[in-house]
Amino acid sequence: MDSFNKFIYQFKEFCGNYIPFTNPVLILSLVLLIILFAPLIFRRFRIPGIIGLILAGVIIGPNTLHLIDKSTSFDLFSNTGLLYIMFLAGLEMDMQEFKQNRSKSIVFGAFTFFIPIIIGFLVCTYVLQYSFWAALLLASMFSTHTLLSYPIVSNMGIVKNRAVQITFGGTIITDSAVLILLGVITNLSQGNYSNGYWIKLVLMIAVLIIGTLYLLPKLSKWFFRYLEGQGSSQYLFVLAMMFLAAFVADLAGVKAIVGAFLAGLAFNKIIPHNSVLMNRLIFIGNTLFIPFFLLSAGMLVDLRLFFAGTNELVFAGVLSGVALLTKYFAAQITGFIYKYTKYERRIIYGLSASHAAATLAVIKVGFDIGLLDQHAVNGTIILILITCLVSSFVTERAARQIAITDKDTDVKLKKKVERILIPIANPENLQRLMEFALLIKDEKSTEPIYPLTVVEDADDANEKINSIKKAIDTITEQIISSDTKIEILKKVDLNIVDGIVRTAKAYGASHLIISSRTTQSSSNFLFGTFYNNLLVKTQQTIFLSKLVQPLNSFTRVLVVFTPNATLEPGFKRSIIKVIGILKQIGSNSVIFADDKTIEQFKNTVNDKHGTFYKYNILPGFEHIDDIITSEIKADDLILIISARKQTVSHNFNVDNLQNYLIKNREFQSFVVLYPEIVEATLSNEFSDITTAPASENIEKLKERITGIFKK
Repeated sequence: MDSFNKFIYQFKEFCGNYIPFTNPVLILSLVLLIILFAPLIFRRFRIPGIIGLILAGVIIGPNTLHLIDKSTSFDLFSNTGLLYIMFLAGLEMDMQEFKQNRSKSIVFGAFTFFIPIIIGFLVCTYVLQYSFWAALLLASMFSTHTLLSYPIVSNMGIVKNRAVQITFGGTIITDSAVLILLGVITNLSQGNYSNGYWIKLVLMIAVLIIGTLYLLPKLSKWFFRYLEGQGSSQYLFVLAMMFLAAFVADLAGVKAIVGAFLAGLAFNKIIPHNSVLMNRLIFIGNTLFIPFFLLSAGMLVDLRLFFAGTNELVFAGVLSGVALLTKYFAAQITGFIYKYTKYERRIIYGLSASHAAATLAVIKVGFDIGLLDQHAVNGTIILILITCLVSSFVTERAARQIAITDKDTDVKLKKKVERILIPIANPENLQRLMEFALLIKDEKSTEPIYPLTVVEDADDANEKINSIKKAIDTITEQIISSDTKIEILKKVDLNIVDGIVRTAKAYGASHLIISSRTTQSSSNFLFGTFYNNLLVKTQQTIFLSKLVQPLNSFTRVLVVFTPNATLEPGFKRSIIKVIGILKQIGSNSVIFADDKTIEQFKNTVNDKHGTFYKYNILPGFEHIDDIITSEIKADDLILIISARKQTVSHNFNVDNLQNYLIKNREFQSFVVLYPEIVEATLSNEFSDITTAPASENIEKLKERITGIFKK
């Protein structure tokens, strides 16, 4: 202890009056350098970057080297980071998976909330000798957990595992309960026991919930629709709404972080996860605001207490032991009830063992109001360090075993490289096509998105292609995110379709996204329409899109599957894209298909009881136009899974549905998906093919011929 204090004293004596730094430019430079290098250094030792930032805050804080003194401006960034953490926690929750595993998630959420808080309260009261409210607040910290090890299960490809999914759902429940409890504890501990307080609390919470979860989504959809393309305005709007919800929550007496969390849940339904806006929110938060909060959390630690004796280390050890054991009990009991394997029980424990974001929020609030002391802050930092390391280690080993033994993992689907090609005829269509490409793009794919300009060979071909390329450059600079690559391609060919086909082959494109305006403006009476020729000459998955409004303004998706869609060789890949679209913008979607396709779809999305989507079984497709028209509401996106001609699931009525929409629903958005054509061998499944599509097409042909002769 003496040597440590001597070192600190000599350092401050040597620096003289130069520390703490007062120049704001110097402070900002130092903080940014720490944010840059601290995670890089600690990751080399397999220590999470979040720990590196906290320890850096310990070193530069007022209790150690005292390089920076917490000022009003620093606290502003720090509080913004705290709100941002809780906002992103709500924004990134997978609400679809939570609904699908609701009952099991509730059970696990209850265990992982009550077991830690009950055992933790007893330990804090009778072992650590804290008062009632301080013990309850400190015990609530044990119930929270951060999905810090989520990238591990994602990289292992086991995100859809049942144990992983209920852990995600349990996170929503336990974190929400802890945050609400935090607001109640902070008010009751300060003497707010009157009936008026409880009436005000209930009313303000009701206003907060209605305002954030009901009114805010409606306001946001209107705002995003009329300010499409103005990325900075959309970001500022989201940020302003987050702070406004936090302020209302603070007025309600449940703490600002609860409002930020609810705002995240509200925008969860509106902002697609793969959109440019989502990328900006995550990028700016993780790059700037959240690191400021982590540094400020580390600056609260006083290392001198660890050198004063063994009591501080024992205190930190008790906190860490309680945190790890209680989460272990919750995981084991849940796994035992649902008869999970030992590796699934371990994955639940590994994901829920780490304490970081919400834990820091609870401790900081408790410290600021004087309910928790310096010992609690120091012990919590050690707890975060230990639990994050244990979580990473346990999750990695369990995830690897599950990935090896999981027979449902389709390795063949993951091996194919995904490359998205966007032929551009009119740069005005590019923005929404790019947003749609980001929506369907695999998050793991590092491939660029390829906008393609093709012009017919003529004397002015170079002038046309350069003018279009400049327009594309201008648009992509405005909408693209920093970590998404774009490679603009240009091609001069005798024929537009042939130019697209040759480029797709040369670059190994897996998906083509084209605008319906392109198909309408590039038709030829003798040789057929643009998209018909493209369908014939390509084998890739094709999305034909007509998007008349922003993607984040849609309320639901109407999905129409062509009959026998499951028999298409490219159905599995197509269904992955469909599910990705529904998860991001189709929380209240309606599925129209035959009974076999609906059954296969339910099995794929684990919705066997039909609780997540609404399903309409179509016995026939003769009147599909009328059926869809009667169901369409404002802000609906129609997604049609069609098929190329002369394929097993091609249907004349479904194929003609897009023409009906173009002619009769001018302001209706739709996307038509044509699955890829791959080599497939005949199997017994083909014996189940119905003859309805063929007979329907013949009947249509007869009607047309009869009509001609009548005229």
